[in-house]
Amino acid sequence: MNFILYDGVEWKKLFPITLTRPVSEIILGLCTIKERWEKYMKKNVEDVITQPFLSKKYSKEEFSFFDNILLINSSFLPNEELIQILFSLKENETIFFQEKMIAIKKNFFKGKEDILSFPLKKCKKTYSVKEVIHIQSPWDIFINNETVLKKDFMFFTKGKKSFSLLGNNNIICRDKIFLEENIKTNNVVLNAKDGPIYIDKKVVIMEGSIIRGPVAIGKNTTLNIGSKIYGGTTIASFCKIGGEIFNSVIFSYSNKGHDGFLGNSVLGEWCNLGAGTNISNLRNDYRKVTVWNYEKKDFVPTNFQFIGVIMGDHSKSAINSQFNTATIVGVSNSIFGYGFPPRYIPSFSLGGIQSKKRIPFNKVCETAEIMMNRRNVNFSFLDKKILEYLYQLLDI
Repeated sequence: MNFILYDGVEWKKLFPITLTRPVSEIILGLCTIKERWEKYMKKNVEDVITQPFLSKKYSKEEFSFFDNILLINSSFLPNEELIQILFSLKENETIFFQEKMIAIKKNFFKGKEDILSFPLKKCKKTYSVKEVIHIQSPWDIFINNETVLKKDFMFFTKGKKSFSLLGNNNIICRDKIFLEENIKTNNVVLNAKDGPIYIDKKVVIMEGSIIRGPVAIGKNTTLNIGSKIYGGTTIASFCKIGGEIFNSVIFSYSNKGHDGFLGNSVLGEWCNLGAGTNISNLRNDYRKVTVWNYEKKDFVPTNFQFIGVIMGDHSKSAINSQFNTATIVGVSNSIFGYGFPPRYIPSFSLGGIQSKKRIPFNKVCETAEIMMNRRNVNFSFLDKKILEYLYQLLDI
């Protein structure tokens, strides 16, 4: 069976995080959505069907599957019930959750366009699942992160043996802490009483740092002196982290290396928060927040009190930047200046409330290349073409 992940209507609802990636590349818990599906299915994804401008980086150029295809909407996360039904599907059978299609089994497709336009009325039988996590908005990433972390920890560490932690450290609930190899720590606190802690290979945790689970730390990440990491937080690989972080997800290669608070937030890849940057995650009047909606081009009400910042890839803030509750930041922004910046900052913006300037595209590429080269990562032709496509659009 060839299983394929595709971007449904949720892709647009997950801006700015999905401006530069398919839904399947979103990180929460211990891994990306794609990696989680592969772990549950016990095989590699055959292909990812996404937007044309992202396809050259994330999809196969040739599509040659003619039979036995299982098509899965990337915005749904796998669980045991869902996997069991998936493997029992027959030709033209589907799985739904609350009138939304999760998956369909089809023996023949003419091509990628045929897959996404297949008429559901031809389906022979429909199954439904009682419970599944569905990622439909950027804040769904951190809202569900604690639950996903706990499930991932049990699933990914089952039957594996944790490495020992060297140094003089305070370890609480050791049985709920899993350590990969070559972790460097001394005089830190790991408290898994309220949830598990997973620390990947070659992580450095400097003196005085405190981690209170559930938390996942990706490989080659460094926690600077006195870092305070609260539950519900995932920090992916190759990050540099400091200060106070609560219930947030930080994608790979992003930095928050200094003091300052980050809560109920999502940072994309290659972001950098300058020293003293602080994020408000609660209004002074305790009311539920409004959030910028890319499709309606306006702020819309939500049913949530706690939302910090949602920041797209390659965006940066200067020292002592202050972000208001529920701020949406696009891709490749350089944010600086006095006062609070707007609660919606379009991609490629320069400055703060003082002006509405756009960064020249050559400068966007120069900054990306310099930052990525510092981590020995190539700013590829495909990376440039994705940013170039977005740069030609207005108000994203």
